[in-house]
Amino acid sequence: MGAAGMSSVALPLTARYEKRPLGHFVALLAVLLAVLAAFAAAEWDWAALTDAERRAQAAARIGAWLAAFARPDLSAAFVAHAWELTLQTLSAAILGTALAVLLAWPLARGASRAVCVGEERAAGRSAHWWPWLRPWLRPWLRPWLRHFPLRSPSALLCAACRLLQDILRAVPDFVWAIILVAMIGLGPLTGALALALNITGILAKVYSELWDGVDESRYAQVRSLGGGRIATFLYGIRPLASRNVLSFTLMRAECAIRNAAVIGAVGGGGLGAEIWYQVRFGAWDKVGTLILFTLLLTLAADLASNYVRRQLRGDAARSGAAPASCGVVGDSTEKAPTSVRPEPPANATRPPRSPWLAAGFVALALSWSLWFMGWGNQAGEGGAPRNHLVPAAELFTGQAWENLRFFERLLSPELDLAALGLGDPEKAAARAAQGRAVELFADYGVADFWRPAAWAAWQAELQKWFVWRVVESAAVPLALAVIGTLLGVGGAILLTYPHSASFQLHAAQFTGESPALWQRLLRAMQLAAARASAVVARGVPEVMWAFLAIAFFGPGLVAGTLAIAVHTLGVLTRVFGEAVDNQPLARFEPACGASRATTYAAVAVPRVWRDWMTYAFFQFESNVRAAVVLGLIGVGGLGFQFSFNFEWFRFERAGTYLIMIILLTVLIDRGARLLKLSRVGR
Repeated sequence: MGAAGMSSVALPLTARYEKRPLGHFVALLAVLLAVLAAFAAAEWDWAALTDAERRAQAAARIGAWLAAFARPDLSAAFVAHAWELTLQTLSAAILGTALAVLLAWPLARGASRAVCVGEERAAGRSAHWWPWLRPWLRPWLRPWLRHFPLRSPSALLCAACRLLQDILRAVPDFVWAIILVAMIGLGPLTGALALALNITGILAKVYSELWDGVDESRYAQVRSLGGGRIATFLYGIRPLASRNVLSFTLMRAECAIRNAAVIGAVGGGGLGAEIWYQVRFGAWDKVGTLILFTLLLTLAADLASNYVRRQLRGDAARSGAAPASCGVVGDSTEKAPTSVRPEPPANATRPPRSPWLAAGFVALALSWSLWFMGWGNQAGEGGAPRNHLVPAAELFTGQAWENLRFFERLLSPELDLAALGLGDPEKAAARAAQGRAVELFADYGVADFWRPAAWAAWQAELQKWFVWRVVESAAVPLALAVIGTLLGVGGAILLTYPHSASFQLHAAQFTGESPALWQRLLRAMQLAAARASAVVARGVPEVMWAFLAIAFFGPGLVAGTLAIAVHTLGVLTRVFGEAVDNQPLARFEPACGASRATTYAAVAVPRVWRDWMTYAFFQFESNVRAAVVLGLIGVGGLGFQFSFNFEWFRFERAGTYLIMIILLTVLIDRGARLLKLSRVGR
């Protein structure tokens, strides 16, 4: 292209060399400090690797495990039983995901600043609230005013929706299942509703961040034509984010299947309940069979979701269209001039597939789920059907809510105010007389903060306060999540390149190369191997990966971290790869003539980096909840303490740990938005 042509599409220097926001450097510093704190605040036992005797014992244990898994129980009776449980798990996952999508859609609209609050002009905002401060403080207050929920009714609604979605996703599935078991009893419906509540918060958060992540300039035309917030959302924001919304929804449907490994342990039915039952008896051959069915179910769900995705997006980017000419610069959403983008042959493209096929497939799956849960199963006596939908009617009666009175104490957390000299004077005096009251500055004052002995003394005093011990227990899931997420993200970035169909199967459309047959076969094999590895990594629940790691390293942080890292690798490889494959191939054409690896590193990664950041930090939140759950099997921390106190009917203390679990999610979410670690930090 000549100089004249280049000048028509060249970007101004101010746009090409924009100064990096300070928040990015603060975010990197926060991540570094989190890693250092994770290693400093928890005890990491690597003796299984450093000690020869323990290493040999661990290798023997894990060898026995693998030998048992290599000989699964394939008897006709147990295979039939596993098949029935597989269908039960599938029906609960489909129903739970469908309910979650219906609930998450309006909640996400309220939680999205771009949709609920819309475009805010700072002029007059500060003057409305603090007119006497406007002359000299308005420039300083303006950025912080965006985080003040009382600045307008719509901002307050947005803050309330974000808090609700935080609570829904912060409470782990197994806690929701425990509450629902008390209300409607055991069964797959309990698991479906528990999944629906948790997934609603997850989907609402991701939907809202994906909508907030759309560049405002891309839908500015809708606003300029007079469109309000609803019209801007329907015709501007929603279509631009629809692909990522679809990808994440389908991925969460797969996760709902795997989450049955946790839900089943507390009465959610399905494969998870049977896995936990067989684990307690050490029947590893049966556990191997059940995990095999779980993997097959995950693979089938992966294939089905890919089918739905292809049908719904109607994308011709994977077609045989000839690539455009090199040198086209500009926004990828705009069509290049016809002088530089030749029309492909008529037979080079295929018409988009009808979305009605995908919609019909989803409707059929949902109808089957309701039918199977109600009348198509064999869970009754003598193989007769059992209607699991009947308990749903109890949610609309007084009896189900009466059963919740058992958990009233859970909503009255123990704050141990007497240790601080607050609350009941008699209790406070008794604690002081016993020497169990907190006297923080008895030996060292605030001015002694530079002395290590002062910090040790303050720590010893705070240990007398129960709430402080609850806060300390949060260090374990945080350490697991931080290290496990970093390991998983690093592995996913490496595996995404061979996992991407765009770079393994369709690269010739933007590189201009003509690979030989053996090269195409090699790339197809790399693609299959990468996707199989990702399916296995994410198909086995974190709990089972933790069991395998515990067999080698023993209970502790190392086993939990490796379990989270492997599962995170599988999940993020999938969404990272889809973020790349969702890009139209025309967007890679400016690198025409470059190799696949160069195009991937220089063009693809920068384009999807924001999506990757959103998924990575969301997965970190998910890993915090997973680390809490891993406490149930010996990793320790919040999960173990909550379960221990709950099982011993210390509901007030269990409620305190539950509040800490919720606070972790809320603080992580707000910190990520403030530091712009998540999408755009709106």
